[in-house]
Amino acid sequence: MTKRTNILSITEKHFLNAIPGSAAILDESGTVIAVNSAWETGANCPCWIDHKKESTNIFEHCQLMVAGGNDYALRLILNLREIMDGEKPSAELTMSVNEDKNLWCKVSISLIKGDNIKVLLVFNDVTSNMQALMSLRDSEEKYSHHFKHSVSGIILGNSEGQILDVNPAACNMLGYSREELIKGGRSLIVDQDHPAHLEMLQTREENAYYEGEKEYIHKNGSIIPVEITSVVYRNGGGKLNVINTFRDKSVEKNTQFSLEEERRFSQTALNSIPGIFIVVNREEKVVRWNSALNHDLGYTSSELKSMNCISLFDDEDKPWVQSVIKKIFDTGSGNFVARVSTKNSSSRSYHFHFNKFVSNDEEFLVATAVDKTDYIEAENNREKNFELMSQLFENSPLATVMIGPDRLVQKVNDSFISLFGYSEEEILNKKVNKLITSEQSFNEALKVNNKAFEGIADTQETTRLTKNRQKIPVLVNTVPIIYDGEIIAVYGIYVDLREQKQLELNLQKSIQEKDILLQEVHHRVKNNLAIIAGLLDLQIINEKDPVVIRKLREVHSRVFSIAKIHETLYQQEDVVMINFVEYLHTVIESLYAKNLEDKFTYTIESGAPVKLNLNQAVPLSLAINELLNIKRNTRDSDGTEISIKLIHKDENVQVHITGLNGIMSTPDEKETSSFEYLLLNTFLNQINAQINSLDNGEKKIEIRFLKNDLVKGSNNALINN
Repeated sequence: MTKRTNILSITEKHFLNAIPGSAAILDESGTVIAVNSAWETGANCPCWIDHKKESTNIFEHCQLMVAGGNDYALRLILNLREIMDGEKPSAELTMSVNEDKNLWCKVSISLIKGDNIKVLLVFNDVTSNMQALMSLRDSEEKYSHHFKHSVSGIILGNSEGQILDVNPAACNMLGYSREELIKGGRSLIVDQDHPAHLEMLQTREENAYYEGEKEYIHKNGSIIPVEITSVVYRNGGGKLNVINTFRDKSVEKNTQFSLEEERRFSQTALNSIPGIFIVVNREEKVVRWNSALNHDLGYTSSELKSMNCISLFDDEDKPWVQSVIKKIFDTGSGNFVARVSTKNSSSRSYHFHFNKFVSNDEEFLVATAVDKTDYIEAENNREKNFELMSQLFENSPLATVMIGPDRLVQKVNDSFISLFGYSEEEILNKKVNKLITSEQSFNEALKVNNKAFEGIADTQETTRLTKNRQKIPVLVNTVPIIYDGEIIAVYGIYVDLREQKQLELNLQKSIQEKDILLQEVHHRVKNNLAIIAGLLDLQIINEKDPVVIRKLREVHSRVFSIAKIHETLYQQEDVVMINFVEYLHTVIESLYAKNLEDKFTYTIESGAPVKLNLNQAVPLSLAINELLNIKRNTRDSDGTEISIKLIHKDENVQVHITGLNGIMSTPDEKETSSFEYLLLNTFLNQINAQINSLDNGEKKIEIRFLKNDLVKGSNNALINN
């Protein structure tokens, strides 16, 4: 006969040997065609089958035992037939191995899928469990001691769901008293319609034995998970009873829950770590990581599971990173900065910190990494800016020194050396104020330096000394240099003002010459106009016709008004602006107050001095003169008191004249078209003035215009209009 082990391949033989218990494979006739090593050695109760014969047929062997009155052999035959006929895929039986019933086996039967019908038969020794039950049943004293003092809960019941007895441990676990449980029955502690409970009943009915997990209902309504062994046995009267032995798994479940919570907490903590967290084994595989690795690099978790950690780095950095990681496994810790490639092929720089740890005799490296890309770019930009600033410092046309916190010169450019005449060796590590500041200016310069080191920039015009003690006018700028909120140095920048000062002197001299020239021009113009006015006076003296005399006096007043303006200008320092109030006093007093033929008086008032540009003062004075001429030519001019009030607010100038009754109130067409009115309108247009006749209880004429100090040229206003 061919050995049974040759029926299977070596791999299948190994698989069969790996099955716990004594295992055999039967063909459709019930003949044993292969067994594992446990079957051959007689372990786990295979002695129930006579395997020492040349050929063993389970059906034949069981039929002999059935004939001898063995019910278990019959049940085994029936279950084998049902499985081979395809009625069910598997079955489990608990049976006695010998007539003395001191050896028990749990038999598992399952169908092996394939072209031919084959069945796997597995025997497991459950003698210890069954012996405990049998001993408990046979020995009342032993049973009672175990029943009462067992830490496991024990419930005795029958197949109808009645509870016959419970031990104290079961009462403690379920919260009920013994009497409450016996009275309430199984429905008190079990949801009898729950699928898991129904599945347990079916399994126990088929196998007379059930071992697994289920749930009981506590008196307070909470669910208690238990691990239970439920065995069906016949009592002395032949009725089927059930003994349920269980232990509370709440603590274990809570422990598992706590472990799961701890795992979630640990993962949450890892995900909260700023930057990347990874764990690498000796094979350089990434075995754990935080969500930042997925987010920052773009890889999915499934991709990372299959990746070597070296593949995360930039191609240029991979060789040396791999060698460093190997060394860290030997040294225990290390850190480095390397470029990491993202999934989209971009590159970021990270600073890694590695530490080794051992778990279950396996070595790992745990690493944290912070993205330093922005920092490195900032450092590169800072170095670039520093280089640019250095070049600007060296090549600046302005004399510049850099002074350190110790108030000593750290750096000096060529412009400073050229301006003050010192060599670089004579300036470096010296106090600059002792070299170029006079005794009179030293304390002030020291204060400016101290303010700069307090963060206050300053600019002042002063003098400094060259190496040969020559004074140089300079503009000194002190600028603090701040880095990370700290003043690390101060720039001293010196602007040579010698050329500017000389230009200022030349300009001042030129201005003085022009002022003198303008005064001379005004003096000559005034003299020429005075000659004209004198000639008009001679003509008036020799003239007999009153009408002609009146006309000559009007011309005389106009010429005299202009002459007085030029006289005022050359008599004061300002050759452009005129104090108009003083000017009016002079003109009116000279022309009218001393003219015995004019029969009116006048007053002039102003809240503040009104200074007007020459090109506004002349037209305004001529306009006022024309108004007085018009008034003098009216019939009721005698005894009139004329008041002139000047108001200057912001850029608005107003001239209020009272005592000119009859002028511009209801003038006829003949009067308004006269030569005096034509001149009046012309003069007012030159300064963009408006003239109005007001009657608010006191009749007056108002002239209103905007003051303009920028008007230049004698004909500007006239040309613009």
